[in-house]
Amino acid sequence: MPELILPYIDVDFEALLQINPETVGWIAIPDTVISYPVVQTTNNSKYLGISFEGRSAKTGTLFADYRNNMETLDSNTIIYGHNMGAGRNDMFNTLLLYKDFGYFSANRYIQFDNIHERYSFWEIFAVIEVNTSNTPFYYQQIQFTDEDEFLEWITMAMTLSIHSTDVEITPQDNILTLSTCDRSKYGRSGRLIILVVKMQPEINS
Repeated sequence: MPELILPYIDVDFEALLQINPETVGWIAIPDTVISYPVVQTTNNSKYLGISFEGRSAKTGTLFADYRNNMETLDSNTIIYGHNMGAGRNDMFNTLLLYKDFGYFSANRYIQFDNIHERYSFWEIFAVIEVNTSNTPFYYQQIQFTDEDEFLEWITMAMTLSIHSTDVEITPQDNILTLSTCDRSKYGRSGRLIILVVKMQPEINS
């Protein structure tokens, strides 16, 4: 594992909350263009067409699933972002690059902070092309009835993943799921999801 030094980015959440009181976090992937605030509201539709500053915008804003508890974190926290289409690299467009093994290998770590907890790295362990109209894998599940159900969910995610990893997941781990549209395989029903596990605090800081 490469040396990871936190923070990769130091975010002024107080300033962000002044701009948008629905700010809940920031996500950044080192050495990529992804570095954005994350918001959360009472539904999963508002920020599909509203900018962080509250203006109408096709790019929308990265947002956490309205069901997620951002203070304690659920077993699975979901963040949605647009794929803006060919020729663009803003929002979650570049997540599609993770289908390439070389890119996946070179960009495995994500800094995701929220307003309740700062400076944590997360490691990508699965990249999955999902057909939302016909899939046995419910990637939007945020809570699980018991440890066995959670581990079965993890096993299915790893089985479906484009790439294999040796990351070990325990029932106590927190998962972050990044979701964006990907019509290349399943048309309008296609999604690309990136599953990430919160790393234990053994990182140099």
